[in-house]
Amino acid sequence: MADPDEETEVTCDCCPECGDRFDESVGVSPRLVEEIPDPQPPEITRYNRHYYQCDSCGTETVAAHPDCPDEGQFGVNVIAQSALSRYDHRLPYRKIADRFEQLHGLELSGASAWHATDRAARAGRCEYEQIRQEIQDADVVHIDETGIKRDGEQAWIWTFQTVQHTLYAVRESRGSDVPAEVLGEDFAGTVVCDGWTAYPAFSSNLQRCWAHILREAEEAAEKQPEGEPIYQALRQLFVALQARLESDPSSRERADLQRVARRELESLIDRSVPDGPVATLLGKIEGGLDHWLTFVGEPAVSPTNNAAENALREPVVLRKIIGTLRNDRGMFVHETVLSLLATWRQQGRNPYEELRRAVSNNELISRAHAVPAVETPG
Repeated sequence: MADPDEETEVTCDCCPECGDRFDESVGVSPRLVEEIPDPQPPEITRYNRHYYQCDSCGTETVAAHPDCPDEGQFGVNVIAQSALSRYDHRLPYRKIADRFEQLHGLELSGASAWHATDRAARAGRCEYEQIRQEIQDADVVHIDETGIKRDGEQAWIWTFQTVQHTLYAVRESRGSDVPAEVLGEDFAGTVVCDGWTAYPAFSSNLQRCWAHILREAEEAAEKQPEGEPIYQALRQLFVALQARLESDPSSRERADLQRVARRELESLIDRSVPDGPVATLLGKIEGGLDHWLTFVGEPAVSPTNNAAENALREPVVLRKIIGTLRNDRGMFVHETVLSLLATWRQQGRNPYEELRRAVSNNELISRAHAVPAVETPG
């Protein structure tokens, strides 16, 4: 535990049993207690922004202060806390407003909490685009997608993840046009993915997820006895490949290993089985034959898409809570804030401090590019 900020001596004058008075203590029994401060009321500042008119050119302008936002009546901390309450604590906007009133006596509506979160998203959008650029330049990107509602209609939230960055994109399409838009049509890296048809339509440089195919093989074996030896062969091949790769073989050894493993997969495909789940499984193995063993030849590539699947867990939980995104603005806020928080955590950065930084920087940038304007007093 941390060192104490203060110490309090707790003494006793007499024995609680017989009432005899104590001369002095014979020792100390310390106990450290951690506590948070009492809720603090909001600080309300009135900025008397003077306006001026230039005698030379007649331009009129209003003086700016770094702590005075150009929009709305709430400061940087309120904006950052609103976004975190929504996307970290998963609170409805009405509950976010209740929380501000309970903790700080700050009265705002659920709509105000929404507008504050929207401002956080707009402030962080430039950084969102920077994340997209980093992912476009990456050698390996994990991609996955899951359904989400947009005004009650089917839409999709996609995730694109590297070691240091996570980007979410909410789109009405589940097709190859989405990775082409996000990554660029000339993306040269390797895509780690599941078996959805959009991925081979986008790129030929893929790594199909072994976790998916092993799970499907196990399910097929439970439904059809012919599937058991195929499942065991797949599992043994995967375990053997991972064990061999742990020794960091040379490029030539990796190529040899790839050829041997491909022959084993081809021998599985050639098996004669009756129609049913096992035949479907073998069809999937054959359809992805060029993409199951990319990880053997490329050390930076993972054999599973667990990273992208894990990245979708938070959006899935939020989906259960919010039900549907209302409109394009909601889609914008959703993908932006989720991307920023996930990336900052990957990089070991404090989301609250980063949100405050993003909002503050955005105010400065807005002022630097704003056309001077005058406001009529009163």
